[in-house]
Amino acid sequence: MEAIAVAAQLLDEITWDGQALLVAAATENGHMICRMPRETIHALRIYRREIQLEWRNIGEKLAPFLIAKLSQVAAGATPDLLRRDSR
Repeated sequence: MEAIAVAAQLLDEITWDGQALLVAAATENGHMICRMPRETIHALRIYRREIQLEWRNIGEKLAPFLIAKLSQVAAGATPDLLRRDSR
């Protein structure tokens, strides 16, 4: 298969859907969403440290909500921190 050169620009629209990183792009053919699955990102050694740091930052920000949730469950339970729990 022969590669085709296409002018493209990545836009500042980046989201995480829980399974993949979604990046908006503009090309000669219009706008599109590029999907990078979780397993692809985790396979890239250069990003492992950044991913770990980011997860740590998220955990720190959610800590007060998690502590509040833990005060409501029985010992040994594995509670889910839901969106409604972090408001």
